[in-house]
Amino acid sequence: MRPFLPLLFALLTLPAHAASVIVEKTITGFNSPESVVVSGDDVFVSNVGVKLEPFAKDGDGYIAKLDRQGNIKALKWVDQLDAPKGMIAVNGVLYVADIDRVLGFRQRDGKRVFELDLAASGAKFLNSFARYDNRRLLLSSTDLGKVFIIDLPGRGYSELKFDIPPNGPNGLKKLGGRLIVVEWGSDNQANGKVKSYLLDGFTAKLEKTWEPSPAGYFDGVVSLGANRWLISNWVKFEPAGLLHVLDSHSGKISTANPNTPLAGPADLFLDDQGKLWVPGMMEGKVYRMSVRH
Repeated sequence: MRPFLPLLFALLTLPAHAASVIVEKTITGFNSPESVVVSGDDVFVSNVGVKLEPFAKDGDGYIAKLDRQGNIKALKWVDQLDAPKGMIAVNGVLYVADIDRVLGFRQRDGKRVFELDLAASGAKFLNSFARYDNRRLLLSSTDLGKVFIIDLPGRGYSELKFDIPPNGPNGLKKLGGRLIVVEWGSDNQANGKVKSYLLDGFTAKLEKTWEPSPAGYFDGVVSLGANRWLISNWVKFEPAGLLHVLDSHSGKISTANPNTPLAGPADLFLDDQGKLWVPGMMEGKVYRMSVRH
């Protein structure tokens, strides 16, 4: 991608419940970074590979490990993956979605301790995780328009049942009995929406739908608290990625400065110190930002 985000000067201004996001550090040297997870003292970044080929089983994907200051500790902490995307850390294990399988790596040494093959489901674009409870994860399959329930101790999977299925589900976030789904859309059109579902066991009933503008391809979502959600949008891919803030109570949606050059803001992460980590997938960079609200 062309220019950097101006250091310490990328600003989101919200008319209500004012918040700002300021770039503190730009970290380079990645290959199509898709997801960031912060766990303990470590920051993990999944990389699809040198070529941005999210369906290719080419073995050039990897996971990098950084410290919380953004210094790279091991560029290829785990390698020889295919196209790793979403990740989640649970009980000392980092789980990653890799095309049609879920792999788990022990955080202390990178040893593979979990593998679940979902190829029989037909999924070829397993994408983002959310934690359902202490033993189960939710995992979006963007290509199938489904969300799978991953049973970790049972090493099995099933489907979450929707009354109205999401359209290309990408980012997921579960809080209590509510599931927020941000959609990539379908048919290569910028027709994704943001939806909230009410969960009753393993069924999900559509509660509300929002349509951030400009329309685009929605990817990551984090909670800012107080019914507010920060959502990434690829929009026109390069260099027009945006961040939206949705107030799900009032329905108000605010958008970052459209001149902000984010190329492919993917599966972002808000850590416990208020730092927002945003992968620029099309530019091989990760941004660490401070969030003030």
